[in-house]
Amino acid sequence: MNQCLRDKYRHGQSVRAEFHNAHDALAYYARYVAFVNKYAAPGSRILDAGCGEGWSTWALRRHGHDAVGMDLGQGARMTDVPYVVADALQLPFRDASFDAVAVNEVMEHIQSPEAALKEFMRVLRRCGRLIVVGPHLLSVGMAAKYAFQQTWWAIRNRGRWERRGPDTPSHPYGNTLPETWLCLAHCIRQNLEKALSKQSVRFLMREPDTRPPFVADNDACYLLDPADLVNWARTEPGTRAVRWWAEDRWGSRFLWRFTGGTWVVLEKSH
Repeated sequence: MNQCLRDKYRHGQSVRAEFHNAHDALAYYARYVAFVNKYAAPGSRILDAGCGEGWSTWALRRHGHDAVGMDLGQGARMTDVPYVVADALQLPFRDASFDAVAVNEVMEHIQSPEAALKEFMRVLRRCGRLIVVGPHLLSVGMAAKYAFQQTWWAIRNRGRWERRGPDTPSHPYGNTLPETWLCLAHCIRQNLEKALSKQSVRFLMREPDTRPPFVADNDACYLLDPADLVNWARTEPGTRAVRWWAEDRWGSRFLWRFTGGTWVVLEKSH
């Protein structure tokens, strides 16, 4: 993770979702928690890595799991939630400590994705599962959406579009009309290359925008792509991909390269 951004996450400087009550927190994490519940056995010991204030850990514990929260931050808001302050690249746990490791909107902020994956797998028990949820930052569908939105905006403004200035945010899909179309071409190319070379793993990085407000993945340093995780599992001994699409979205089994989310489950086979 970029050091400047790492410090902001560690000290909680308005880079995480904030909730005023438990109802809002449960609603926000409902889809993530449901996905974890589906692929973690009942009563699993789960490491909820990158949990922020621990609301997602609290939700997992409400479902009967022995969940432990972990983050760079200063601790959980709820006193009854086990919480460890640690870095994903140096987990303070012994080998084979957990039945599952769940990471929600975290992988895209890690400067060394492969190192983090190895560390997550290290603390898993045999047949344990790594559950990764987050954005899909090389999604052809999302890139096309942003490109067409910018094009329509320019048409409505008689051919004028926003130019990049010193205060323009840096979004993974681009912020100006030319940027969004270049990003679409880039996403198409990357998806084709990754589909044709399944035994090759390339984690594409970007320079994160560390200026607040931290919205829409401006602060992402890794272009998170479910294909990377699946291809990594194919090349990593003792690891297999169990799921790489969202089951609650129509057609995602076949359109996962186009959709806007990462929903991946990797299993430690031995």
